[in-house]
Amino acid sequence: TMEVDPAVLPDEQPCSTSRRTMTIIIATVFTGSLAGFSLYETDGNAEIEQNLPKSPPEDLSSSMSSAYDETRSKRMVAMCGAAYCAGTLGHGVSSWDCDVCKQFPHVNATSFDDKGLLATNGKGFVAFDPHDGKNGSIVVSFSGTDPLQLQNWIDDLDFFAMTPKDYVAAGCSGCMVDRGFYFTYRAVQKHVRESVSSYKKTHPKAALWITGHSLGGALAVHAAVDLRLAGNEITGVYTFGQPRVGNRAFAQWFSAGLGTSRPHYRVTHRFDPVPHLPMHRGPIGGFFHVPTEVYYPKQHSDEGAVICDGSGEDPNCSDSNFAEIVVTDHLFYVGFHFVKNYIGCKKAAQ
Repeated sequence: TMEVDPAVLPDEQPCSTSRRTMTIIIATVFTGSLAGFSLYETDGNAEIEQNLPKSPPEDLSSSMSSAYDETRSKRMVAMCGAAYCAGTLGHGVSSWDCDVCKQFPHVNATSFDDKGLLATNGKGFVAFDPHDGKNGSIVVSFSGTDPLQLQNWIDDLDFFAMTPKDYVAAGCSGCMVDRGFYFTYRAVQKHVRESVSSYKKTHPKAALWITGHSLGGALAVHAAVDLRLAGNEITGVYTFGQPRVGNRAFAQWFSAGLGTSRPHYRVTHRFDPVPHLPMHRGPIGGFFHVPTEVYYPKQHSDEGAVICDGSGEDPNCSDSNFAEIVVTDHLFYVGFHFVKNYIGCKKAAQ
């Protein structure tokens, strides 16, 4: 397993060795997948989606009118950091005394962690923050996998897509999603729904924000769909370093479902490799990002935000850097240092 030694992790510095190493890893994984199995698996029948056309994709920005709020983004990325202190990853969320938790006093949180027989990586919390907005806010936050185990983010993707029958029944014609992300969310779905419902009963006017980093970003997308289908009004979704979740039909349906007044921003940072997975183009392509991407192209992860074209796959944003990979860029978002945060979570658990 590839690990990061926190003692030598730079403060948002480029790392050409990591870039070359991860290029090899990605190429190896993708090449191996071609030899072993096909991309799509639907009710037992393999199905390959046609490669996407070379022309620019349809602009989905008509469903995204709320302006990007960097202050909100920084609040949400901090909540993502707190999610790494939930469940078996760390400690401090249930008592709300982790380092980042202390930035948001008087929050009441309930953590979740899939510990079943076939345990997934579904971890995070649902919380009520009384100081966020006039009526407070309910926050659903998902962690990614252990940030010290960089190989794990590759393991999160099994490169198979499936037809989610509940989404199709709800009107998502032609929808396909990554199987691993879908079932990981399903493993914690009951807890998420029940916790949101409980907070809604006591705080009916509270806003509902959903967020996640890395794998947690993909889970946040599924949570937004699921909670909306359950009758909840979603205030907004912010994800950071999120991989692709489904195909183009899913991306369009997700965006349309949230509507024109609800911000849904997918934040990317420079050479982070995770947003390039699963593949968008090529022999095992067909996955498509949900809009709207906000791209931070500089070394420092909170400088120079670019609001991308709303298509989900703007060739001038993160997609322009497929051949340029710096793994540590995945660990810095909007000024937040995920490894330092995680080390604090682990120390609190000791």
